[in-house]
Amino acid sequence: MNIMLNGLNLCTLLEKYCYSKKISDKEVEFLERCWLDSLNSLHYNRYPGIAPAIVCDEAGVARGSYWISCNAAILDKLKPTWDNKKQKCSYI
Repeated sequence: MNIMLNGLNLCTLLEKYCYSKKISDKEVEFLERCWLDSLNSLHYNRYPGIAPAIVCDEAGVARGSYWISCNAAILDKLKPTWDNKKQKCSYI
């Protein structure tokens, strides 16, 4: 998948957020599109990439986790959507 927003890709945008703690509404929308695309993408399912420690730590997931898992956890922080039955966010 080659989705980009103003020259950023998923990995670059998540790293930028980890360092700056700032993200625009358009960037959040971009992360959501990446997450949704990953649900149907054979590439993410067959060749998942491992995120660096700083991204895993900021996301609150174990070091060595996949980029898309970090994206979901960060989305839960930035834009929580609650599942009333499970009482937890729905991205993860």
